[in-house]
Amino acid sequence: MRIDAHMHMNFRNISPQNIIDYLDQNEFESCWLMTWEEEKHGKWYYEHLCVEDVYEAYSLFPTRIVPMYAPDPNCEEAPQKLIDWYQRGIRGCAELKVTLNWQSEKVSRLLSVVSDLKIPLVFHMEGFSEKLESMPSDSTLEKLFLRMIEDHRLSGVPRKLCTILSRYCESVMAWRKDHMVFPGYLLDFASLESVLCQYPSIAFIGHGPLFWKHITSEKSKNHPYQTGEIDQEGLVCHLLRNYPNLYADISAPSGYNALDRDHAFARRFLTEFDHKLLFGTDNYFMGHERLLKSLGLSQETFGRIMGANAREILAPADIFQKAAN
Repeated sequence: MRIDAHMHMNFRNISPQNIIDYLDQNEFESCWLMTWEEEKHGKWYYEHLCVEDVYEAYSLFPTRIVPMYAPDPNCEEAPQKLIDWYQRGIRGCAELKVTLNWQSEKVSRLLSVVSDLKIPLVFHMEGFSEKLESMPSDSTLEKLFLRMIEDHRLSGVPRKLCTILSRYCESVMAWRKDHMVFPGYLLDFASLESVLCQYPSIAFIGHGPLFWKHITSEKSKNHPYQTGEIDQEGLVCHLLRNYPNLYADISAPSGYNALDRDHAFARRFLTEFDHKLLFGTDNYFMGHERLLKSLGLSQETFGRIMGANAREILAPADIFQKAAN
């Protein structure tokens, strides 16, 4: 049994037929197909991946596509939207990728529904610096002032001077206030640990640059992809070891890099947590499977990661949904 447990529609120009071709060529039984939905997002980064497209792909290939949907918790109707789509066949809440804290009341409302439906939750953790979108302007002064703000060159400048400048660039200051991007997705590991305790019936599946950065405890610069040997295991290892309901998928450059940087550590990590890890690509066909094969894993460990774990995680959702229908 082989499953790619992290894929998207229309992300990186992937169509439903592209997905089926990929599954056939690589002998995958199926894939988990996920959305990305944010009501308040940074336009410079966000790609809207809607549930309607996921459901259409599922309708075309119902035996190959496992449809998943994560409504934006900022939407008041998010819990009901998840329930409605679950009743149409959605089998997981994924991918939750929002600029909120795990302890947010909005997130809690959604998690309560996920727990009731007994479906898995795939989440994305990522930190990045504050970023400003570009703004069309004919004013050279406004462009200069905007560059100064973005480069933090005004730190330490007397308040009076800033006031004078802002008087001439009020549109820039107002725009900055409305368009500053919150620096990260589900950033707080402490609050993640609390929801792991609070919702023991949810299979939480971690993913993303910030999540995989913490495979090691070493301190480094803000670059999301670290390099070199791993001397000491990090918080991700602690959480996987101590919380039965936490899993992880190895998809995207972040998952690949975390395993490729130190093969000896990766072999130990994959062997210890072989019952907690899922194969996935996130539409980045970087050779994740080839990397796993190069590490000399046991046949049992390789089989669990390549599909058996994903199948077991979905089993409660399948049983519950059949009973509900």
